[in-house]
Amino acid sequence: MTSASGATAINDHSAFWETPISIDLDTGERLVLRSPQDALYALVSDWPVNGGVHQQRAIDFCRAWLAGRMPAETVRQAFILAALEAGVTINDDEDGAEASALNPAV
Repeated sequence: MTSASGATAINDHSAFWETPISIDLDTGERLVLRSPQDALYALVSDWPVNGGVHQQRAIDFCRAWLAGRMPAETVRQAFILAALEAGVTINDDEDGAEASALNPAV
């Protein structure tokens, strides 16, 4: 569902982020996350550190997005903070250009 301004409605569960997030795990695996649903899976299944404040907040935001209460881009920002907290390498794009930890793409 898209509004007249072109913005994706909060309750659209098929919503994808404008810019995917590519992360590198300790296992050497690279994950490309395109939506809050992808982020939720990574946060609960593949996350290298459990119990972080930002990790839990990002999980809560992902679940709020699923319930239609949180914009996808807000979830994306929370996920980036969780990745920084856990020391997960964030890449600007799928090709692997590293984002600066001080100025992540949000």
